[in-house]
Amino acid sequence: MVIASSGEEHPEATNVFYDTDEIIQRAVDTFYSLKHSCDVCADSEGPSMFVIPGHPVTKGFLDMKRRGILIRFITEITKDNISYCRDLMKVVELKHLDEVKGNFGVGDKWIYQASAKNRESSPPPLLIESSLKAFVEQQQYFFDMLWKKAIPVKQRIKEIEEGIKREFIETIQDSEETSSLISKVLSSATEEILIIFSHAKTLRQYEKKGILDLLKGRSADEIAVRILIGADHQIEEKTIESLKECKNIELRYLLKSIQTKLTTIIIDVNYH
Repeated sequence: MVIASSGEEHPEATNVFYDTDEIIQRAVDTFYSLKHSCDVCADSEGPSMFVIPGHPVTKGFLDMKRRGILIRFITEITKDNISYCRDLMKVVELKHLDEVKGNFGVGDKWIYQASAKNRESSPPPLLIESSLKAFVEQQQYFFDMLWKKAIPVKQRIKEIEEGIKREFIETIQDSEETSSLISKVLSSATEEILIIFSHAKTLRQYEKKGILDLLKGRSADEIAVRILIGADHQIEEKTIESLKECKNIELRYLLKSIQTKLTTIIIDVNYH
């Protein structure tokens, strides 16, 4: 479970609670004592605990909403908990974050509560509560970072209901990780692979990493592979011939190299 109360009158302390009734009561008392904000990060089972009709926790959340308390809630929204999330978004400002593990919250920026993995519509097996200022500030900063990274609930629901794949941009600087990602992307293609090698020497580098062998294998799987190559340096004939021998690989040359060192890879373009 999560959250807590506000003010300098509370001494710094850390406690752990194991009794189910006491855990619920601590959380509920906290909700009713808050004056400004309630930040919660919970795993995919978490939302079910906050929308049980007539339950003290649900009543506490509704009371915070009635009093104008800002409630920010981060969770992993899935097809299994989407109905709970629809109810929850009527009370809180809800966002989605992939693979949330564990549960924690900060109330009025001064007290922190956390628990282990939730069970659907059930309280957690233990509750850790701390009002140590330095620690709570640290956790508030962590929550704020997650909040910036999380996506709006409506966007996530649309992804689930319409089967939309999320757009993203990620910079990877480790060469081994880059090679691994390229291999995974190429292996995931089901219809077509488009590649632009801006420089001929880049083609040689990919050959050394086994990427060209992977492309040959994909062509053997009836995947159409189209390759554009910058003709700034002479390419070894055996490299080209080995690609040309594959019936589903089409090679073309750029008249001059593109003014970039980037290699562009596109798979399974939707033309509709």
